[in-house]
Amino acid sequence: MQIKKVRQILKSFADDTRLRLINLLTRQPLNVAELCLILQKRQSNISKHLSKLRLTGIVTDKRDGMNVYYHITKPKERAHDELLNAITDGLSELEIFKTDLKKLTILKF
Repeated sequence: MQIKKVRQILKSFADDTRLRLINLLTRQPLNVAELCLILQKRQSNISKHLSKLRLTGIVTDKRDGMNVYYHITKPKERAHDELLNAITDGLSELEIFKTDLKKLTILKF
């Protein structure tokens, strides 16, 4: 992996909303409407962050009829995998992450 790619991945982790999106998408694929409901953010805001995560290869999308579902991309390189694990495992005890996951469970998407 090139240093430029590592820098781009680290920059994509430098936002609260993107970290929260990663936390949710590691559990299951979700569409923008579902993410907006859980995070209580506007569609334009969520779409902007998903676009940045998609450009760095952290998330990918899959179309299902009228819906587009986003999910975490399986990292191809060890460094990418370790950076992602540092976020998902290392920050899993944050209260906001727990709250988001509780909402995901309650809403049963």
